[in-house]
Amino acid sequence: FGSSHVASIAANSWPLVLDLLPAPSPSMAQSGIQELQRSQLLRMLNLGSSGDQAWGGAQAFKVLVYDKFCQDVISPLLKVGGLRNQGVSINVSLMAERGPLPDVPAVYFVEPTEDNVKRIVKDLASGLYESVYVNFASSVPRSLLQDLARGALHANAGQKVMGVFDRFVSFVSLSPILFSLNLPNAYATIHSPAIDDQLIQQYIARIVDGLLSVLITMHAMPIIRCPANDPVAEMVARSLEDRIREMLRTGGATTAELFSGASGRSIDSGTAAGQRPLLCVLGRDADLVTMLNHTWTYQAMAHDILNLRLNKLSVSVDGGDGSAPKMKSYDVDENDSFWAEHAGEPFPNLGPAVCAAIEDFTQKREAMTASNGSDPTGGMTGGLASAFNAIPEMTEKKRSIDMHTNIATALLNEVKARELANYYELEDLFSSQSVGTSVAELDKLFSEDAKGTVLDKTRALMVLYLTKPSMTPQQLESLIAGLEKIDGDAAPLKFLQHQSSIRNMTAASIAATASHTASSNPLSAASVVGSLFSKGEGLLSAGFNSIQNIMPSKKELVICQILDGLMEQKPGGLTESYLYLDPKASAGAEAPRMRAPFRKAVAFVVGGGNYAEMQSVQEWAQAKGRHVVYGSTDMVTPAQFVDELTHLGKAQAGGGH
Repeated sequence: FGSSHVASIAANSWPLVLDLLPAPSPSMAQSGIQELQRSQLLRMLNLGSSGDQAWGGAQAFKVLVYDKFCQDVISPLLKVGGLRNQGVSINVSLMAERGPLPDVPAVYFVEPTEDNVKRIVKDLASGLYESVYVNFASSVPRSLLQDLARGALHANAGQKVMGVFDRFVSFVSLSPILFSLNLPNAYATIHSPAIDDQLIQQYIARIVDGLLSVLITMHAMPIIRCPANDPVAEMVARSLEDRIREMLRTGGATTAELFSGASGRSIDSGTAAGQRPLLCVLGRDADLVTMLNHTWTYQAMAHDILNLRLNKLSVSVDGGDGSAPKMKSYDVDENDSFWAEHAGEPFPNLGPAVCAAIEDFTQKREAMTASNGSDPTGGMTGGLASAFNAIPEMTEKKRSIDMHTNIATALLNEVKARELANYYELEDLFSSQSVGTSVAELDKLFSEDAKGTVLDKTRALMVLYLTKPSMTPQQLESLIAGLEKIDGDAAPLKFLQHQSSIRNMTAASIAATASHTASSNPLSAASVVGSLFSKGEGLLSAGFNSIQNIMPSKKELVICQILDGLMEQKPGGLTESYLYLDPKASAGAEAPRMRAPFRKAVAFVVGGGNYAEMQSVQEWAQAKGRHVVYGSTDMVTPAQFVDELTHLGKAQAGGGH
């Protein structure tokens, strides 16, 4: 036979598996997308329990080999200790130089790319491992499967490939209700004047791969809604619909189980019989101002100021004994009780919360050392046993307190140095002030003695432009001149002007659902915060006392208005013209519409998202009694988004447009 035919036979003989998890239990269904994805990865590593990779289970020594994307997928879910518990003795990058371990099996976890397949073939030819199990993060094209088979046969190592698996986990889950496709610069890529049709199609396909993985992980068959006037969001929605429909057509009942679970149960267990979730696909242009606003809650500020990424951040901490400060990295996620409770809190509340945690820790430590009862010997014995039992909990509390004290201190230093409270309050008032007042207040920021970075001032100007589309050209040019006088770059604003001219883009329609606390009742806000601060002591408490007492006003972002219209099935409004797509309906036929309100939804933003928007969605969902998972192409900081807009503005100018 010719080599291509032999490769085809080998590819057909390998067990290519669409990884089917058993139907999630109710507890799994309630735990969210992060736990569901973690269970997928444990299945991949716990080889003895699934039957598809049966050689010794979690305790068998094995090597885990991953590419950069899949390393990021694993990072928020399994730390080094968690991998060790699954028998992973070595975890290493696919592209790293590796020595042979001929008596150890290897688990590959990679994206289905040509370069990755070539590297796996090279490893097979070098005889690095006893056997290999190749796990692709998303569906592997048949052409790549044949390349892998052909290379394995040429290396005389076909017998070492024990299986090839489509895992459908091509996304990063950051919390039970948050995921990212980990695709940076998505907004700039989509809007680039240089991108051709082929590249945009490839990029859309990559987004669809990620969304498909999310839906399969959740065992969810959605109704898809998207705006009719956003070509990219519509391309994503229609491509996803076609992809699911084709999978159902060609895969039959086996594929159907991917979206429902082996017993027909899904993440929606416990809701009304037969009810399906909503998938809302939005473009970032629906609300740009949210990506630029200065924020005033703990998690959003950690993202904006400390570059929180993949649940990790680094801060500068005092070295002690007069030594120089040093950088310290932290993992912050839902496993940390303080973070889980206070991530969405207003920043002024953080100081009292840390002080309360310190006070609670101190009281428990003192209780551990107190005598117990009248019998000294009995008290000592009981107290010692109790103390030993409490050591792990107290150690973790101390670690958490130290971490959040250092993070809060780092944020506080930036807030004071840049007077970020003023920027937050200024932007918060734009929507309720007149154009003239807003322009005058912003103009003050361009004076030499005004604190804040050039980026802070650029963001404030862009927020004003998006919030006040009625601003005159003369007013805008005056503000641009002020920005350029302090060495600011007007390119990102020029891009927004270009977008406005070709799309008639209007300001994000933000409906305030509560009064502006800082302006309408500052004494009330100050008294509430002040009463809390009075309980705290030490430098951190004193530092928080020194910042302006501004409490965030409650605003319903555009994405919440859209979800309200779609989930409640409201006629008219922002969602009147949204497309209704049902992958289960026949192609070309108009799908019969569901009329009942949706209880569960996935809200996905093409072009980047952030924690402020995610938090707003969750507050809306809790108030409405809904469950919404928020996702985006990437979690993007304001600085990163301004960089994308700057790149686009310069590319636009260079192109003569």
